[in-house]
Amino acid sequence: MNALVALLLSIVVVFVLLRFKLHVSGAIFIGAIVLALLSLSSFSDIFFLLFRTSLDMQTWRLVIIISSAIGLSVAMDLRGSLKRLAETLESIGAKAALFIAPSLIGLVPMPAGAVVSASMVKNIAEKIGLASEEVTFLNYWFRHIIEYSWPIYQGIILTGVIFSISIVDVVKTLFPMTVINALIGLAIGYPILKKKASMVKMVARTNHSLTLLIKKFVFSSWPILLIIALILFLKVDASIAFPVSLALFIITSNFSVDDVVKVLKEALDPKMVFLPIATMFYKALVEYTNLAYQIFNTLSEISIPESLVLTILPFIVGFVTGISFAFVGITFPLLVPIIGYGSIDSGALMLAYASGMAGVLLTPMHLCLVLSVDYFKAKFLRTYSFIVPAVLASILTALIIYVVSF
Repeated sequence: MNALVALLLSIVVVFVLLRFKLHVSGAIFIGAIVLALLSLSSFSDIFFLLFRTSLDMQTWRLVIIISSAIGLSVAMDLRGSLKRLAETLESIGAKAALFIAPSLIGLVPMPAGAVVSASMVKNIAEKIGLASEEVTFLNYWFRHIIEYSWPIYQGIILTGVIFSISIVDVVKTLFPMTVINALIGLAIGYPILKKKASMVKMVARTNHSLTLLIKKFVFSSWPILLIIALILFLKVDASIAFPVSLALFIITSNFSVDDVVKVLKEALDPKMVFLPIATMFYKALVEYTNLAYQIFNTLSEISIPESLVLTILPFIVGFVTGISFAFVGITFPLLVPIIGYGSIDSGALMLAYASGMAGVLLTPMHLCLVLSVDYFKAKFLRTYSFIVPAVLASILTALIIYVVSF
C-alpha cells in the first residue's frame, strides 16, 4: 500500500479512538499496529520492532523522566509547594505568570517539560477561573515558542549540521518564528484572560522586595530549579536529574510511607508508563519503513510546488513522531536541494522548520501535549480548538515570509 495512504489511515484510527475516549497510549499503540500491518511485509517484523522498542534505552529514559515528573508534581502538591509557588508568581501578576513560567521552562530541553511548567501555573489558573483546555493551551504553547530558535535544542544543532551553516545563522534565520509564535500565543491568550478580568481582580497581589520575592520563589520551587541546574549547567541527563530531584524532595520533606505510596501510585500509572513505549514504537515504524523518503518520492512524482514540499513533508514527519529533532533528522537531508548547502534560502528553512514544528505541536504523539491534557484533565478536541488556529497562523505567516523572500 502507498506509504502516505497507510500513514493517513493509521492517524485516522488514532483520532477516532481518542474521540471514543480510549486513553491516548492505547490509541497510539493501535494506530501503530495499523501502520505496521499496512506497511510491513511480515508479522515477525512487527514483533521485532516492538520488542526492540520495548528494550531500547531511549524508551526507558522517557519512562523514567515522565514518571519522575508526574511523581514530583504530586509530591510538591502534597507538601503545599505548588500553592506557595503560585502565590509567589502572583506577586509579578497572575496573567504574566501564565505566559512567563512555561516560557522559562522552555529554555531547558527536557521531555515532559510541560508537566513541570503545568505544576507551576495550575493553582494560578484555578484562581483565575480558566477552563482546563484554556490553561492547557497557554502552558503548552508558551512552553515551546523558544524551541524554534534556542541553540541548545537538538533540532537547531542538527539543522546547522545538515545544511552546513553555523548555529548562529540557524538562530538568526529561525528567531523570527519564536517572536511570531509568542505574538500568536498572546493574541489568543489575552482575550481568554480578559474574559476572566473580574476573577483576576480577586487574586491578591502583595508588594514584596525583590530579595524576599526571590527567596520565596527558590524555597517553593527548588526541586524544579535543581532539575534545570543539573540539566543546563552540569549537563546531567534528564533521566537522572528528575528522579534525583524527586528523591531529594521526598527525603527533605519527611514524607510518610503513605505519602510515598501516593506519589508512586500516580508516577507509575500503567497507562502513563506505556505511553512512551507506544510513542517510540510508532516513531520506530516511521524510521524502519523509510516513510519520509517514500512520501518525498510521491510528492516529487506528482510535481507539486516546492513550497508544498517544504510544508507537507516536515509537517507529516513532525506529526507522526512528535519530536522536533526527528523531523529535522529525517526530512531535512531530503530538502537540501531546495533549501541549500552552505548558502541557504532563509525563507525556505523558516517554512520547513515552522511546518515541522506545526506537526509536532498538533500531534497526540507529542508527550508534552498528552501529559498537559492529562495533568489539567482537559479534553483533547476542545484543546485542539485553541491549538489548531495558532498553528495555522504560524504556518501561514511562515509561508507569507517564504513567498515574499522568494
